[in-house]
Amino acid sequence: MSYARARLWLGICGVGTFTVLCLLLLIFRAPERWLFVGQQSLSAEVWQLALVFLAYTAISAPFDIFGGHILPLEYGRNLREFPAFVRFWFQGAFVHGVFLTVISLIALQAARLGGLPLLVGAFTGVSVLLLAGQALVATLISGVRYGKTAGDTPESNSLSAVTATGDSSYFTGGIAGIPGLERIILPEKWNIAFSRQERDVIVLRRRELVRSGCRTRGVALAILWNLAGYTLAGMLTQTLSGVPLSSVAGVVTCSLWFTIWNFIGLLALPSPSQRGAFCGDAFTVRRGAEVHQLTGVIEQLDRMQDDEYARPKVVETYFHPIPSVERRLARLNSDTSPEIGAWNAARMAIYLSWAGGSFLSRAVHCNSGRPDVWVFLPCD
Repeated sequence: MSYARARLWLGICGVGTFTVLCLLLLIFRAPERWLFVGQQSLSAEVWQLALVFLAYTAISAPFDIFGGHILPLEYGRNLREFPAFVRFWFQGAFVHGVFLTVISLIALQAARLGGLPLLVGAFTGVSVLLLAGQALVATLISGVRYGKTAGDTPESNSLSAVTATGDSSYFTGGIAGIPGLERIILPEKWNIAFSRQERDVIVLRRRELVRSGCRTRGVALAILWNLAGYTLAGMLTQTLSGVPLSSVAGVVTCSLWFTIWNFIGLLALPSPSQRGAFCGDAFTVRRGAEVHQLTGVIEQLDRMQDDEYARPKVVETYFHPIPSVERRLARLNSDTSPEIGAWNAARMAIYLSWAGGSFLSRAVHCNSGRPDVWVFLPCD
């Protein structure tokens, strides 16, 4: 079994475990049995929410250790000794748990002040804050640091591009910030992995994703998908589960329902994300990039990560928002007009699902056990 396929099975097991567990907790009405259903002191509610996310971390730990240490070690890709990995993982898991606890407290207070409408409003506000502060959140989670401006071509000057530290080859940076205030993030290691011309192509491609609207559509789809799911989760919490949203039990129940919605998103959002990747490739060539240089970048990025040139159609359709190298190169060398896509929508939705306390936000195959990509999930 290849490393890529082993990671896919790890993700299936992790996502499946949390999805089934959430369903069981909802069926047996565990939140209202174990958690407060009425208002308590702030300290008591903080401790109860913290315990919920501590339990979540404990359940995640075996998957994280397997995905972040054991599996890479087995395939000769390990970067850290086990004690160093544990310290790195603990920092990420602790900060992530603090984020989820604070976000849940915000949701609790919003529900008490304005019911479901204000709860949904708070969810939207937190989503925007997570989007705007993505670079800072990455620093808090995994110690990512930002350095000098990357690239000085005319194409890159219109959109700020900076380098960022990242120990692993699967840290790809991305495009951070709310639409209109974007910043391109490039891994510092790419200064060695790619030639100057190839880095310029990467910067040009990410600039074209912004200019063409592909990135904005991806962000919009991610936020709207999550917003619809969280609204539905709140309604189901009140009606089907019968738990008041203004309680710890209600907020956690809402998170459980939202996690089920996130599972559906993992299957539904890869397709528009793939179309966004194709758009990025096509517009980059239209803006003057050489096809052979873009081809080299695509192939090198794949070798640096999971090294899976081609995939079965079913696997790619439902599990991979980034098209395989085979499909990207076939599309790049065809006369097919670029479709309207939503770049990185699937993985942006995973990160922004923190706003609803999702239990799947770091269980997928690309980020399980990898704190440095819990915020900037791998992108094309």
